[in-house]
Amino acid sequence: MTIVVRHKRRSRNSLNRENIVQVAMEILQEEGIDGLSMRKIAEKLNCSVASPYSHFKSQEEIIQVLIAKGETELTQRLRDAQKNGKNSFEKLAGIARTYWDFSLNNKELHKVMFNTVHGHMHRKAFPSLPTSYRVFLETIRNGCVSREFKLPKTEYPTIARTMWAWMYGLMVLDLTNMLKRRRGGKDDPLAEGFSYFQKILSGE
Repeated sequence: MTIVVRHKRRSRNSLNRENIVQVAMEILQEEGIDGLSMRKIAEKLNCSVASPYSHFKSQEEIIQVLIAKGETELTQRLRDAQKNGKNSFEKLAGIARTYWDFSLNNKELHKVMFNTVHGHMHRKAFPSLPTSYRVFLETIRNGCVSREFKLPKTEYPTIARTMWAWMYGLMVLDLTNMLKRRRGGKDDPLAEGFSYFQKILSGE
């Protein structure tokens, strides 16, 4: 005779928002946005599907929290990279490299954070400019003010948008396996592209 052991489900009171967000992040990173659901979250937490709704109105609200969490972490990393640079060129290069590494190590989260398909969620999470972009923007502005970058101060928003679009595009190419590397894989697309921007910023 086989004895079936039924594990007791967790009660709603034993859950908190952080538990739910942590599990949702794990599912997102492992299975992508299409694999994330309230049912999957409940299964991982060993609770009823109704339990997460005691803390969040909807799955969309959880995704907004994940976006905000990712943005906070990315912004802090960019701030650290900014502080470690000895001059504006090093600060900007460090920020670009940090953003690149973040996207590669958090592919599914990055897709949700900056994906136009779920843009309405991003706008709800950030009604204004993302703080990560502000770090990038102020670094270029400070470089123009200090005259390390040989561009008029009025042009810093334009160069910031151009560089950010280039970095984002490069990451999308890599995330979708469309970034072709030379044989041996020793090339560095980020460094190659940044060298061109460095010439522009240096007034060459």
